[in-house]
Amino acid sequence: MEIAGGEPSDGKLLQAGDGTEFPRIVIVGAGISGLCLAIRLKQAGIHSFTILEKSDEVGGTWLDNSYPGCGCDVPSILYSYSFAPKCDWSRKFSPQSEILGYFRQCADRFDVRRHIRFDTSVTAASWDAESLQWRIETARGEELVADVFVSAVGQLSRPQVPPLEGLKSFAGPAFHSARWERDFEVAGRNIAVVGNGASAIQLIPQLAKRAKKVFIFQRSPNWIVHRHDYAYPRFVQAMFRWVPGVARLQRYWTYLAYESRILLYKRRSWLNNGFTWWARRSMLRKLPGHLQDHVIPRFPAGCKRVLLSNDYLECLHRENVQLVTEEIRRVVPDGIETDRGLTPVDSIVFATGFQANRFLYPMQITGRDNLDLDRLWQTRPRTYLGMMSPGFPNFFMLYGPNTNLGHNSIIFMVECQVNYLLRCVRALVRRGDQALEVRESVVEQFDRQLQDHLREKVWNGYVASWYKTPEGHIVNNWGGSTLAYWWMTRKPDWQAFQFAGRPSHSPTQTTASVA
Repeated sequence: MEIAGGEPSDGKLLQAGDGTEFPRIVIVGAGISGLCLAIRLKQAGIHSFTILEKSDEVGGTWLDNSYPGCGCDVPSILYSYSFAPKCDWSRKFSPQSEILGYFRQCADRFDVRRHIRFDTSVTAASWDAESLQWRIETARGEELVADVFVSAVGQLSRPQVPPLEGLKSFAGPAFHSARWERDFEVAGRNIAVVGNGASAIQLIPQLAKRAKKVFIFQRSPNWIVHRHDYAYPRFVQAMFRWVPGVARLQRYWTYLAYESRILLYKRRSWLNNGFTWWARRSMLRKLPGHLQDHVIPRFPAGCKRVLLSNDYLECLHRENVQLVTEEIRRVVPDGIETDRGLTPVDSIVFATGFQANRFLYPMQITGRDNLDLDRLWQTRPRTYLGMMSPGFPNFFMLYGPNTNLGHNSIIFMVECQVNYLLRCVRALVRRGDQALEVRESVVEQFDRQLQDHLREKVWNGYVASWYKTPEGHIVNNWGGSTLAYWWMTRKPDWQAFQFAGRPSHSPTQTTASVA
């Protein structure tokens, strides 16, 4: 058993500082959210934390996704922490390598790496009601003890591959875009890309430049609008970096411009109707005539994620690109069969998204009175601010249920959550308490308000999307503006919680054992 908050020491008992420091914190994930929390903890003078990261490097989704053309659809000026702004982005929308480089630099700059245990997957965590601590189990068979347990695994960390009949029989390489094979040679291949979402529209134009043939297997169409991407001129980069306030003003302006887009997503509104009309006209100008009925959606814009691209619709004009809209029946060794027959391919890339609706999976989280979080959320998650759930004391989620955005930067939401979490941790220390748990009545009231907001949004109904469960529950997206979320998380309402004092025995007296 290990006490969270120090360096790994070959199975020996680990303690935070001198073994009496409180609270000891375990964070799962060294992506955007986990790094943000780690940095803010250090800035607050709290060093008794450990990050458990399944990969061998920081970066989360930006480490996992390295396919050709991978980049962000949020402007670069918004895609950095407010306390560590990056002013030398190369483009308005930066590529994956530059974004990953930024988060690596943050880990180094703020000396976070020494708190991270790489290649460590968490399998389970359970609340110990006697000691008022979390016991966290890893795939290595280790057990760590923590006062506060934080999930920073996000929503887009587990690739989803459809269970196609015959897939195992395929003779060539077949992999998900988030598990890109670095030695995969594109030139001369007949490649099937299954999916046409955010990753696919970045990947396909790059493949089309070198592949012999690219077949796009589209299940349903998406709204695609112009990305307006460009390289920053050197004088703009110089102004951002050296002229005081320029980069910050640009960040504020971009934030407000994107924040206003939430107004476009109100169901059956004249703004959404206008947005849909404009998006349709934009796509009609770029598409070949024979593909318009297949590629332009018939549902309102915003029901699914609105995609940004400068070259996807254009690449559909290429002779070596073919759109396949028939449903896949099975995979055979030399291709993919649909109702129209066999499409011969020698490789398959799945751009089919992530298991976004099954939060925290495959971790098994057990709270007070043996509450199983996965079973509790079987219908849909019910949380407070997307961060806490009743029955799970001292457990926080970053980028959890109903905190995703369709119009602005998720980093803003994460910073709101981290600041809120820090206030809760400080309250435990200040009060001399051991545990904090959100009240059931508070969660019920918050959830009612959230569902009222979600019913007004265009995501409700019309078409399936990763924002929703198969039953139609919107479980990923926040229902309002980010300013509204900031207002709700600027400071905790302590009446929303119940506190528990420290047990009579010291939590550091736990006997070390091998799990």
